[in-house]
Amino acid sequence: MIDLYTAATSNGLRAAIGLAESGLRHTVRKIDLSKGEQRAPAFLKLNPAGHIPVIVDHGAARGPLTLTESTAILIYVAEKSGRLLPSEPDGRARVFEALANAMTDVYAPFEGLMHLHGEFGDKVPAEVAAGFDALVRGALTRIDGHLAGSEWVAGAFSIADIAHYCTVWRLKTRLNRTYPDLAHLQRWFAAVASRPGVQLGTSLAGRP
Repeated sequence: MIDLYTAATSNGLRAAIGLAESGLRHTVRKIDLSKGEQRAPAFLKLNPAGHIPVIVDHGAARGPLTLTESTAILIYVAEKSGRLLPSEPDGRARVFEALANAMTDVYAPFEGLMHLHGEFGDKVPAEVAAGFDALVRGALTRIDGHLAGSEWVAGAFSIADIAHYCTVWRLKTRLNRTYPDLAHLQRWFAAVASRPGVQLGTSLAGRP
């Protein structure tokens, strides 16, 4: 059994969807970030940084395993379940390439926007926000171009799709950035959102 500690952020949703799609038995424990539950002593024993998500796998081969960082969790559940990750080296490399892209070219500027809005609210300096917006749009435009000839971002549906989806989902639900002109991205987003595992993971993680 795997215990997941999460919340309705893009990182938290990655872990929740990854576990739901993996088919591994798990429980979900929501952490209320607004109440500071991530700073409670019991949670800090799991992750001293006070960040979600965290999993505790009580059935790990060498005894209970506590794991942090959404990317590491995605890879771990894919490896353990035998799902969401190709078995052949070239296919895995493509998924890891897309996963790295999701966490750098897309998530990093998105995180910058989130910090700006957290710091300044509706008074974010326009020229600063525009710079981050341009970086996000540029990355998503490149993905849109790739999706013009591919159903998913790296071959079959994988942890790379989950990683990208959660940032695009958060851009939409938290920052109201929807990119309707990126038609292939919109088709892909709807296809990911329609998956039962994605819907289950989203419902368990909660709404922003």
